[in-house]
Parts: sequence; structure tokens; C-alpha cells
Amino acid sequence: MRTKRFTTLAATAAVAASLLGAGTAHAATAKPDLVVTKVTWAPQSVAVGQQLAFTATIKNQGNAPTPSGVIHGIGFQVDGKLRTWSDLSTSPLAPGETRTLTANSGPTGSRTWTATLGGHEILAYVDDAGRIAESNESNNRTKTTFTVTAKPTLTTTLVGASSYSTFPAMPVKTGVASAISGSGYGSCFTDTGAVPGTETYLGEYSAGPGNYYTGGPFNYSGLAEVPAGATSATSVPVSLTEIRKWHYPDPGLKITCADGQYPGFSKLHVTRVTTSRWTLNDGGWSGVTQLATATAVANADLPM
Repeated sequence: MRTKRFTTLAATAAVAASLLGAGTAHAATAKPDLVVTKVTWAPQSVAVGQQLAFTATIKNQGNAPTPSGVIHGIGFQVDGKLRTWSDLSTSPLAPGETRTLTANSGPTGSRTWTATLGGHEILAYVDDAGRIAESNESNNRTKTTFTVTAKPTLTTTLVGASSYSTFPAMPVKTGVASAISGSGYGSCFTDTGAVPGTETYLGEYSAGPGNYYTGGPFNYSGLAEVPAGATSATSVPVSLTEIRKWHYPDPGLKITCADGQYPGFSKLHVTRVTTSRWTLNDGGWSGVTQLATATAVANADLPM
């Protein structure tokens, strides 16, 4: 009888332990945990009217990778309103791994937001559509602030074949690009120069870059690099060889010359100079955003 009683007590204790959760322990299911570690925008120096592109760095600080084929969505809100998002990243993000994603679309179809004057708050929200089950669903958002300044002003004038421009100082390096336009004239030429009395109006022409760049055969024509803090700049002279490059020899010259003579451009009577100021890509050479532009009347003959 004693043995039967002890067996019954042991069985009862085992059942009770099982009911109280004192049996075999079960480990919690491993899950990813996504957070935003950094939010940036380009261009960094923001002026009214610029198109701002937002970028966020996300990290999986959980103990399981994110599922393959599921979007790591990031919504970018400005002042509480969704402006753009990123929805192209679908490859797994391993525990401890980071990934930098840039907005590729938005409610209007644009990947950028048009900057408005004043201070703003930007919120980046990873897994904004709740596609991924995480161990912590409350740490997906990061906020930061930025200020949009008034669009810089600019004045310009023609000095020889160069532009002289003034503008407000900026804390970063920028660049200016100047183009000139006006009436082109041609003459008949011999080996000793233009033949007097043969000059003819040919049409309207322009030369010089429309934006800040250094590529091409006329690398520095009409350009000036503006150091941080500078308030004026004189461009490299605009190269009129650009007109010759694209229009000479040209049947459109329509200049009738005597035997032993040949037609060619003789001068550009400049009537207008247009200068634009540009941000630079990472302080480098490729113009990315126009900050300001100005056009001035000119009255100058430049020989070609």
C-alpha cells in the first residue's frame, strides 16, 4: 500500500508541475528587429524650391534575418505628412547588418520633396506598412530637424568674355556657370584675315555652359569655382570656339566670297549674359542643383 501511495503522489506532482509551466522550457521564437540609425537628405544646404531626396540607414538588431522577398519599406514624413518612401529593398537583412535606402517614389509619384521656407521635422519610419513581424514593433521611427533658407540671390554682368557675379556667402563650395548669346557675324577671309566690307549678319548664337560641369572639350569655358564664404566670382572667359565647333564649316553661313576667299565667323555681338549658381556633388565637380540664376543685358563685340 505504501508503494502505491508514493506512486500516486509522484504522478499528481508531475501533473501539477506541468499545469504550472514548470515542465520543459520553450525558447522564444527568434525575430528581426528593425531600427533607423541615420536620416540624411540631399542637397545638405537646403534652399527654397530645391528638390530634396531623403535617405535612411536601417539596422536589424534582432536575432533573426528579415524574410526574403519582403519589402523593407521606409516612409519619409515631413512635418507629419508622408512625402516619399523607399520600397525596393527585398533581400534578407541579417542580424547586426545595416542597409542604406533612398526614397524612390511617393504619394505623387515623385521621389523628392519640394523644400519650403523655415524649420521642418523629418520622420523616417522603417517597416511602415507592417510587413515584417518584429520582436519590438515600437522602435521603428527616428526624427530629426532641418532648416530651409531663402533662395540665394545673384547678380551678373559681362566683363570682356567673362562674367562677374555677386551672391550671398554659403558655408560650402559652390560653382557658377555663365553663357553668353547675341548676334553672330561672318566675313570672307584670306590667309591674312577678314576681307573689309564683307561682314554679314548670320543669325543668333550662344556659347557657354548651362550648368556647372567640367566634361567635354571646353572644360572651363564660362565656369568659376566659388569657395565657401565667397561673395563674388569672375568666370573663365566663355570660349567662342564652341560656336565654331558646332557651326563651322556650315553651309548656312551663306556668304558669297570671291575666288581665293572663304567664309567664316568673324564676331559675336553679345547682347545677354546668363549666370547660374550651382551646388556641387560632395564638394566636387558635378553640378546637381541650381541655387539661383540671373540674366543681364550686354553690349560687346567679341572677335571669333
